[in-house]
Amino acid sequence: MPSLRTSATLALAAAWLLGLTGCAPKKIPGTEIDDNDDTRAVMALFQEYRRAVEARDAQAVVRLCDESFSDDAGSASPEDDLVFASLSEELPARFSRVQDVRLEMAIRKIEISEDASAARVTYSYTLTFRMPKYSSRGQSETDLKQMTLKRGPDKMWKITSGI
Repeated sequence: MPSLRTSATLALAAAWLLGLTGCAPKKIPGTEIDDNDDTRAVMALFQEYRRAVEARDAQAVVRLCDESFSDDAGSASPEDDLVFASLSEELPARFSRVQDVRLEMAIRKIEISEDASAARVTYSYTLTFRMPKYSSRGQSETDLKQMTLKRGPDKMWKITSGI
């Protein structure tokens, strides 16, 4: 049977360990991302984006973007660049070339600016699709990307680059 001193020491150690875990920010289950209103809103935006891409709904994607949107598609070539003013024309043209679109995204990291006006999201994705004009076989693309976001006057997050 443990002594009173041993029991007191064990109780103190248990309280200390509980105190350590109580100080850590709560995480979104299955991730290492802090669970707060901003990160939940960012994750909801990503789900809306995924659904819009899979539905090939260009206008839904445009509605998720800020007027300052600009994306160089990760290349030096200006031919694949997108800006907000061209999204309404360019996205339907791009979506018309693909079928059976499936987009899987895994958010790795969400960084919110100190003033909570901007965010940078690191994510991995796998995009599968068919381009019937070129091949009956499905295509696949996997990569790690960053998307930047801006909080609008309505407090909603909008995409500024990274689609």
